[in-house]
Amino acid sequence: MTAPLPTWVRGDVLARFTIPGEPAAKGNSRKLVTIKGRPALIKSEKGLAFEAVARLHVPELAEPYDGDVSIEAAAFYKTRQPDLDTSLVRDAIQGRIIVNDRQVRHVAESGFIDKNRPRVEVIVYKATLKLMGAA
Repeated sequence: MTAPLPTWVRGDVLARFTIPGEPAAKGNSRKLVTIKGRPALIKSEKGLAFEAVARLHVPELAEPYDGDVSIEAAAFYKTRQPDLDTSLVRDAIQGRIIVNDRQVRHVAESGFIDKNRPRVEVIVYKATLKLMGAA
């Protein structure tokens, strides 16, 4: 007999929004600088620009949700070249839809091509842990 398998189940929709433009990949949107004589990684101009645009389009709840969440993100790129990475979206919803991005327990990312209208379409759900196969 196998043990029940944990999975995250989506619940109510907390927010649905679209961020125009291509998302910057978090891993590729860092640059090395020196701060007080020590090396440090900070977000690149592209990463900061995407985050600034994202904040204009992320709705702000009256009170950010403090439970677990699941995110569905569909990234539409101009070309196939960029890596599929919507992690900066999680940074952008922090303090607006959720309290902290550590609440994100499940992410479903999809990548598509739209040469004329690059964007990221996002749905944030409440999430509940369920054991699959449990009686």
